[in-house]
Amino acid sequence: MTSRDAMLNQPRAIGFVHREIRGTGADLCALAGRHGYRLVFTVVADTGPVISGLVVAQHLCEFEAEAVVVPGSEHAEPIRSLITDLAALITPMQIYPWGYHWPTPGPGGRR
Repeated sequence: MTSRDAMLNQPRAIGFVHREIRGTGADLCALAGRHGYRLVFTVVADTGPVISGLVVAQHLCEFEAEAVVVPGSEHAEPIRSLITDLAALITPMQIYPWGYHWPTPGPGGRR
């Protein structure tokens, strides 16, 4: 098996970048590869959480992807629960597996 064949057999990931968030220069392709995924498409959005969530869900389905890679957790913050309901979430600091349950906010919005 060639390295190209091995790469094609890796699980797929899509990238998600929110255009309004600045200062994150993570290499999404390298970040995906570090966790055993192959980046197949990157969504760049400037939409609110509802539309961003629909777009991410559509691209996960369309590309049969198993993960979403973001350059920083703030890119996924508004839709992180939706992402982990459908796929793994890969940030530069941590990977949240598919099915990860986020802590629910306590009184006053605190976790």
